[in-house]
Amino acid sequence: MQYSPSQIAWLSLIAAILILPMEINSLSQPSRNPKRPEPRRISFAEAQKLLVNENEGNLEKQPRKFTRTKMSGGQVLELYYPITAPDPRRRSRMTTVSGYGKLYESEMAYKEANRVPHVLEDLIPDSHRLVGDVPQLVARLEKRLRLGPGKLDYSRASLKRVDAYLAGYLRSHSTMQTDPQLFQELTAYYGETLRRAVGGEWRVRKDEVYKFPEPNIIISAGRAKEIKPWSGLVTILYDEEKRGAGLTKLFDADAEAAR
Repeated sequence: MQYSPSQIAWLSLIAAILILPMEINSLSQPSRNPKRPEPRRISFAEAQKLLVNENEGNLEKQPRKFTRTKMSGGQVLELYYPITAPDPRRRSRMTTVSGYGKLYESEMAYKEANRVPHVLEDLIPDSHRLVGDVPQLVARLEKRLRLGPGKLDYSRASLKRVDAYLAGYLRSHSTMQTDPQLFQELTAYYGETLRRAVGGEWRVRKDEVYKFPEPNIIISAGRAKEIKPWSGLVTILYDEEKRGAGLTKLFDADAEAAR
């Protein structure tokens, strides 16, 4: 089938109208968890060439073992020197492990790649949204537990229903199997139950070390106190030695700390 120039122009316009909203939508919703910058691995010889006329080891230096250098162009180069050691398969012989380099695009990229992440970065990437969506998250938790609307009434007794579900969940999941959606539902319900019990309010605060926004509960009456309802949940779900302690025990401990 052949189309006239006017028909082709008309079809092109329709395609543009259909595609444009999709493109705008994708641009307006950036990834909440951008991928960490990965250094480029290079050979030892290539790394040495890059270090010509540079002050090798100006960030860190272990002679003939390892150096970290901020180069004049702003890049950061880590150089791992060749290592000679006894061959574990034949102790009478020596073996050499080749050296190599790791090249970061900038000092900022190096710091970001080696930054220790906050535990909530993957579990609750948007604390403001969680606080605003507490009722919706609680409704999802009720569906997950196969309960009718309003059955989770923010009482201490209701936490036992959640504990019963978690007991089965923990038996079938390891500490390495994270479920951000479940974690957010639990944080919303447990946190709101605790908030009502202690007379506090939700407040998103950046922690001092990571500068990451946390959904915490602030108690202003008397001496101001701050409780992190998500912290105990991390222990219950992901601490190999302490997991499974239960929300009821956690509630009693947090309520006591709030007094």
